[in-house]
Amino acid sequence: MVLRAEDLIASPPNLHGVDAAGRPESWALGSEALRLLDSAIEPGFRTLETGAGVSTVLFAIRGTDHTCVVPDPAEVERIRSFCAGNGLSTDRVEFVVEPSEEALPKLGPGELDLVLIDGSHSFPTVFIDWQYTAPHLRVGGWLFVDDVNLWAPRVLRDFLREESAWEPAEEVPLQTAVFRKRSATGTIPNWTEQPYVVANSRVGTGRRALGLIREGRIGTLAERGRRRLAGRLRAGRGATRG
Repeated sequence: MVLRAEDLIASPPNLHGVDAAGRPESWALGSEALRLLDSAIEPGFRTLETGAGVSTVLFAIRGTDHTCVVPDPAEVERIRSFCAGNGLSTDRVEFVVEPSEEALPKLGPGELDLVLIDGSHSFPTVFIDWQYTAPHLRVGGWLFVDDVNLWAPRVLRDFLREESAWEPAEEVPLQTAVFRKRSATGTIPNWTEQPYVVANSRVGTGRRALGLIREGRIGTLAERGRRRLAGRLRAGRGATRG
């Protein structure tokens, strides 16, 4: 009997080896995130993930043309063995056994419908994963960022929330953030065009405002002023409640 997605999610296998005490480990997406992933996939999708595990099995179940970038060959073998033992083909799964920061700049995966970033959570790998997959994701495609409880994925999530090219779609608190791509992304803009970077930079307000005025971006200046005021009001209400 071929394994079904709902059975996989209800009883996920341990595919990440064992810990120092010899206990099986699983760093899989949570069940809610796996259900979101399953619901986003449509027939004919081209998908890519950094990292591997239960999500890789789900992509195999759903029959996408899938690229899995993972540095650990033993993990790949565990996934292949699990799939074979449960009647699943991995013929449409391409395993790229290499660290993503080395593989992605030269991969050229073509147009993608869904990307899952769930490999190394180190700095700067999370941002490299996004940088080299985002241009390939079609407009309207899905981006999943896992483990937003950790610093690097959380910063990426917070950055994307402020970018007009990305629409926050769903979020499993402290686990997974889901976005849809609103518009094409190309050349990286100057930092002054990245709201999250501006809001978190310690640059003199007068200097920043003067630069925007010189560039004729009064609307941008007004919008940033509105954001700052809204932030201060929220902070004030929080202090009052405290």
